[in-house]
Amino acid sequence: MEADIGDLTLLLRTELTAVHQQFFHMLALRQWKNDELLRRVTAIDTEDFKNSMQIIDLLVANGLPITLGSHRVLPGSDAATVVRSELQMEEYFADVLEKIEVADPDAQARVERASAPRQEYREWLTSRSDDRNDANANDETGKFLAEFLAHLIALVEQPMLHAFSLWHAGDRASADNAWRLSGAAMLYGTALIRRGAAKDRVPVPAHIPGVRMAANASKGLADDLVLVRQCADLGRAAAEVEARQDAAMGRLCVRIADDCELISDMKPDREFPAIFGRSPAFESFGTTRDRHLS
Repeated sequence: MEADIGDLTLLLRTELTAVHQQFFHMLALRQWKNDELLRRVTAIDTEDFKNSMQIIDLLVANGLPITLGSHRVLPGSDAATVVRSELQMEEYFADVLEKIEVADPDAQARVERASAPRQEYREWLTSRSDDRNDANANDETGKFLAEFLAHLIALVEQPMLHAFSLWHAGDRASADNAWRLSGAAMLYGTALIRRGAAKDRVPVPAHIPGVRMAANASKGLADDLVLVRQCADLGRAAAEVEARQDAAMGRLCVRIADDCELISDMKPDREFPAIFGRSPAFESFGTTRDRHLS
C-alpha cells in the first residue's frame, strides 16, 4: 500500500476537487430550477464523494499520511458554462486516471470505482456542450470573497482528514468535533454560493490552499484553528466590500466571520461553539463514516 500512496493521493485530490466543483453547480442549479442537469451532476457527485471518503479511510487505516496540494475549481455561471466547466473537469480527470498505476487490491478497487462513471458522464456532457472555450463566464468575484471561499473549502478538507485520523486513533469525541468543523465550513460555503446564485453571480473561489493531516490531535486542532482565524479575517474583509453591491451578502459574511471567531477559541474536549454553522447532519462522524464506507 505504501508504494501506492502517491497515486492514491493524486486520485483523492482529483476526486475532491471534482466534488467541490460539483457542489457549487448543484447549489446553483437548484436555485435556477434546472432539474435535468441537477440530477446528473448530483449522481456523479454522490459517487465521487463516497469514493473520496473511502480513499481517505484506506490511507488512514494503513497509517499513511495525507497531504493535498493547492488546487482550483472554476464553477460555471449559467447552465451552458456549468456543462463546459464539468466537461473540462472530466477531461482533466481522464488524464489523471491514465497516469495512475496501483498494485494493492484495495487501491485498485478505489481507482476502478473512480473510473466507472466517467466515460458515460463525459459523453453526456459532450452531447450538451456548445463547444465554446470559455468554461467560466463569471470573473466578477471580489478578491476577498474569492479568498474567503477558497479558505472555507480548505476548512472543509483539513478537519475531515483529522476526523478520520482521530476516529482510527480511538478518539471519537475529537473526531466528532473535527467533523462538525468540516461541516460548518460546508454550511458557510453553501450559504455564500446560494446567495450568489440567487443574484445570478455564482462566486468563484481563488486558488484553494493545500492541506495536510497532522501527526496528532493537538497539532491537528491547532492547524485547523489557524484556518478558522484566516476565515474570520477574510469574512470581515469580504463583508466590507460585498455590502456595497449586496447588503445581504455583506451581512452573511459578517455572520460567518462571527461564527469563526467563536470557533477560533475552541478547546479540546469542549462543546463545538458554532451557532450558524452547527447542524445535526454533522454531529456524528462515525455515523457518516459508516454510511459512506458501506
